[in-house]
Amino acid sequence: MEIVKYDDVLQLKNSIFDCIDVTENTRKEYLTRIKHFIHFVKLQGLNFNIYIEYKRYLSSIDTLSISTKNKYLISVKIFIDGLNSLQRLPFQINTKVRGFKQSKLHKKDGLCDEDISKIVEYCSTLESTLQNLRLKSILSLLIFQGLRQVEITRLNVADINLKDKTAFIIGKGQDDKELIHLHPSTVKALKTYLQKYKIRDGALFRSESNFSSGSRLTTKSIREIIKKVLNELDIDGSTHSFRHFFITKLIKSYKGELLTVSKYSRHRSIQMLEVYNDEIIREQDLPRFYNVFSDITL
Repeated sequence: MEIVKYDDVLQLKNSIFDCIDVTENTRKEYLTRIKHFIHFVKLQGLNFNIYIEYKRYLSSIDTLSISTKNKYLISVKIFIDGLNSLQRLPFQINTKVRGFKQSKLHKKDGLCDEDISKIVEYCSTLESTLQNLRLKSILSLLIFQGLRQVEITRLNVADINLKDKTAFIIGKGQDDKELIHLHPSTVKALKTYLQKYKIRDGALFRSESNFSSGSRLTTKSIREIIKKVLNELDIDGSTHSFRHFFITKLIKSYKGELLTVSKYSRHRSIQMLEVYNDEIIREQDLPRFYNVFSDITL
């Protein structure tokens, strides 16, 4: 048995992650996260329980969310299972370890109507430059369509049909494109953007940076573009906060008709929508809860 050495770990991790059936972006994320574990092993050394020791180490890092910690664990499990399969370890490392438990409740609130009003007002003051038209189009897809950032980055010009007010997107965990109906405000923003940008095919949103000009925008770029606006307007939120706003707005308007809302949010299960609905019900019921103890004063 040829035992793995640190000198060829880089090559091994590339070959292991190249063999799994995931998107290129996911593969890059795995390769980035595994460096953290490799550094941990260099300091601690290899042993049968290195995986659970790494989990305990992650649990001590307060700056990482539970979701991020689980993503690190998944990357490491794939890597160790790959090494086990290649018989490049002196022993089978135990990976039968549970991930971190995460509450089903949302940790971050979505944007509120006041936040969206600020954004709308901000957009009304922008000049019609290519960069600003791109920003308005991205914001329209976030606010009126509730698209995930990865869905926005995957969009091509050919996916957009302004005449029919439709678009084809590749949803989360999907390989095939699915049809969505575009809000009139989204159509207006995209029409202006495409007319000014004069692109006929390829990626819908492209980078304008010196290093990657013309290439497809990445999810990181989308986050940076949106975060810049939120920071400027002093709004506490993220790109995903727009989707939270979109879904919450629909549930309130459709009076809890989750099955109908799921057609617009594109959730394969309404379980997650039930979490949104529970939050709305809890928020609406707070005045009654407060009133229960109104006669008690400390």
